[in-house]
Amino acid sequence: MRAFVLTAPGEYVVQQVPAPVAASGEPVVSACLPCGTDVEFFTGEMAYLHQGHSAFPMRPCHEWTGRVAAVGAGVDPAWVGRRIMGDTMLGCRTCRRCLRGHQHVCEIRQELGIRGERAGALAEQLAVPASSLHICLTPSTPYWARRWSRAATPCAPPGPPPRNPETAP
Repeated sequence: MRAFVLTAPGEYVVQQVPAPVAASGEPVVSACLPCGTDVEFFTGEMAYLHQGHSAFPMRPCHEWTGRVAAVGAGVDPAWVGRRIMGDTMLGCRTCRRCLRGHQHVCEIRQELGIRGERAGALAEQLAVPASSLHICLTPSTPYWARRWSRAATPCAPPGPPPRNPETAP
């Protein structure tokens, strides 16, 4: 698959990289949504570069949305085809901060495309933990699924997607 890779400040290439494979507990998502942070990496001004949290080459893009294309073992197949967005910061899920729901301040967190081993979404596909997914609601989202989501939020809480009560076994 093709991926955008920053090689140095102001320099990039579009490379052929291996497509991600859905590992246990992960879906593969077709996604991309660059943001201002990516511009700071492109110019070389991002503080993480100077603090040693990030280095070139990198595949940026930590804010993203897309559709689930495939799922790994242990992931509900109802995710496939869903419009989703995901968390940008992935905590260890075991420390005190993560257990309290504060994975964004986990000392060993990964940030997609920025910090840790996970590549960003500026590619044709991305593999992420299923626990980081949120269903995006649209005007065409059925009523039964809207009731499941939090009031007045464009995305539903993490967890398995809702099943249509009229067709679910």
